[in-house]
Amino acid sequence: MDGSQDRDSKVLPETQRASGHGYEERGLKVPPGNFTGTGRFGRMFPALMPLASFTPGPVALGAAGGPMDGGSPPPNDTTQNNPRIRAGYTFLGQFIDHDLTLDAVSILERQIDLNAIHNFRTPAFELDSLYGLGPSAQPYLYQPDGMRFQLSPGDLDLQRNVNGRALIGDPRNDENLIVSQLHLLFLKFHNAVVDQATDPSLGAGERFLRAQEIVRWHYQWIVAHEFLPRTVGKAIAERALEDLPFTYPADAFMPVEFSVAAYRFGHSQTRPGYLINNDNGQVAAAALFPPDPTAPVGPGDLRGFKPVAPERRVDWKFFFGPQNTTPNPLAGAQDSKLIDTRLSTAMLRLPDGVVPPTTPDAHRSLATRNLQRGIDAQLPSGQQVACKVVPLRDRLTERQVWGANDMGAAVPGGAGGAPLWFYVLREAEVKARGLRLAGAGAEIVARTFAALLHADPASQVNRDPHWTPSLGSGSKFTMSDLVNFTEGRTGAAALASEDVDALPDA
Repeated sequence: MDGSQDRDSKVLPETQRASGHGYEERGLKVPPGNFTGTGRFGRMFPALMPLASFTPGPVALGAAGGPMDGGSPPPNDTTQNNPRIRAGYTFLGQFIDHDLTLDAVSILERQIDLNAIHNFRTPAFELDSLYGLGPSAQPYLYQPDGMRFQLSPGDLDLQRNVNGRALIGDPRNDENLIVSQLHLLFLKFHNAVVDQATDPSLGAGERFLRAQEIVRWHYQWIVAHEFLPRTVGKAIAERALEDLPFTYPADAFMPVEFSVAAYRFGHSQTRPGYLINNDNGQVAAAALFPPDPTAPVGPGDLRGFKPVAPERRVDWKFFFGPQNTTPNPLAGAQDSKLIDTRLSTAMLRLPDGVVPPTTPDAHRSLATRNLQRGIDAQLPSGQQVACKVVPLRDRLTERQVWGANDMGAAVPGGAGGAPLWFYVLREAEVKARGLRLAGAGAEIVARTFAALLHADPASQVNRDPHWTPSLGSGSKFTMSDLVNFTEGRTGAAALASEDVDALPDA
């Protein structure tokens, strides 16, 4: 390890690494569920050697103003727009992540012991972040009937305690306004399913379980048939789901190659700000974070953990549905940012409330934190992983991405193997024009999703592999359909669904 890398890896004290955004899977201590015994994190490629250093190191590579700084383009600058993936899928990806992972006791030391790190969120697409421990164990999440979720008055916000903290199954789903409102959307979706898709003659307990199964299976359908194909491409998604190139030898676990690297592609998708609604004819937009990272939490940005005022509610027509191809910002959904090696500057200057106020400026960068996390987790280089998962016919393309097979092909002055997270972003940038994941990143995400779906005995693919959605149209179900069903949108107010096959591709 060279001297600069050694300094990079030791700048932030371990106490701050363990408590700050980007260094751990944060949340409460939630016990494992019924279908997984250990819930541990593990390795998809345990035999690969860890990448101990790279040049430039985490601080220099991830710094604001550095090679990964994508700036803060205004809304009328469309050069970073991704016409394949709408803005809502960035936050759906965050919601899915919180459904899968929760490491409450990470010990981030140089010799990290993955067998001692438990994923306290069950590694399954089962919405335990939504349902918590159920009506009996956590009755405060539910209405007195034990079938429906409790919401705030007017159903415009999550229910909250006197301190403004949301009373939900996973506190991380309140960390920004949009994921908070997405959690609320799924709560309301469950309530709508209870009211419209279950037999009222059933007892309360049986009716709740029936609604829960309907919600979970429609959610799994979205994960497998909409979110995954958008993210990795239809061919890779279908091959992973059908051929299962990665399976668990015993209990399911969360691969660190997925949770610490490949699935963090969403950090690159995040825009500097978002159009939220146009209530009363006024366009409401908000920056992701304030320009001053030490600014107190207020109404001017998207930081969460506080009540949502009615004028700040999210209108999902700006996040899901067909792309807005007109100059009028009110005409359709906004795009996510391209998936590439450049993050919005706001992500490189994380504010107080997202990281501890005592965090040094150099470690307010989410890129730096992700890169350091990869070192702490002893991840292999991206090149090593690509040799394991990229088909032989595509190896030449990998050489085109990396040239001499080191960081120098992507970063001026770079040398050595590429950290896996950075490699995944670089692949998407070069091989898929930033529209979706490609190569090793696409394979890790697709294989993990497929393995988790098939490892869960209660999943739709195991319980009823021939099932098709009952709440959408034409045996399909998308996020647009979920919004329409939940909010009763019909006619001109309904969100249109997009055909994944017709989306722009690499």
